[in-house]
Amino acid sequence: MAKRFNAEISDSAFENLKSLQNYEKSADIEILKKQLGLKRKPRTSLFKEADHNGRIYPNGIAPVIVWENRNRVIKPMRYRVRPAGSKEEIPTQYNVFNARLDSLEKRKTWKSLFMKQHALFPFVKFYEWVEDEGGRKQLIVFQPEKKEIMWAPALFDTWTSKDGLVHFDSFALITDDPPPEVAAQGHDRCPVFLKESNIDSWLQPEHLNKENAYLLLKNLEPVYFKHSLAS
Repeated sequence: MAKRFNAEISDSAFENLKSLQNYEKSADIEILKKQLGLKRKPRTSLFKEADHNGRIYPNGIAPVIVWENRNRVIKPMRYRVRPAGSKEEIPTQYNVFNARLDSLEKRKTWKSLFMKQHALFPFVKFYEWVEDEGGRKQLIVFQPEKKEIMWAPALFDTWTSKDGLVHFDSFALITDDPPPEVAAQGHDRCPVFLKESNIDSWLQPEHLNKENAYLLLKNLEPVYFKHSLAS
């Protein structure tokens, strides 16, 4: 990934992730719940990475690209935004892992990050639950045809516990109306596939105005999404 995107790897960020994973294993669960503002004991690791199939689920850790010191930098981030300063986790019924393009300035969570903290999330394919003609839900996997990888613009935030012992970055990818081939399968959203030549511009919002930022988000890579039933 570093080679493909001409990006540096943030060793300190990955070391922090390992420290968090080790701390989670050794910390008293009640102390951990209080630190992170959790109402119940987590069912799985709070800092879990991809599963054995390489799938990233909401609350999972994924490599994300940001702009630092005039370079693209890869950092691990949680795929579900935890707003800075929040005392508790946002309840799971609220989607804070996908940011709708038409809500970037309407929803409080995105408004504080749009034009300030931009990122890029590379991935190979994405999964969506849709209903078939009989009303049964099925998991469909979408993948760009003739492309080995895709990427979506993202927004990120940094959360730190009150005692300063726990801190991590988290992100949400930006979605928009789907192209015809995705809509035909019954899904109403699709990750924005940012044009590759616009990546650096997106990652440096301090050099953008809102009009130009939206133009970048509408200027997409030409692609057709093939699909299949997920195993």
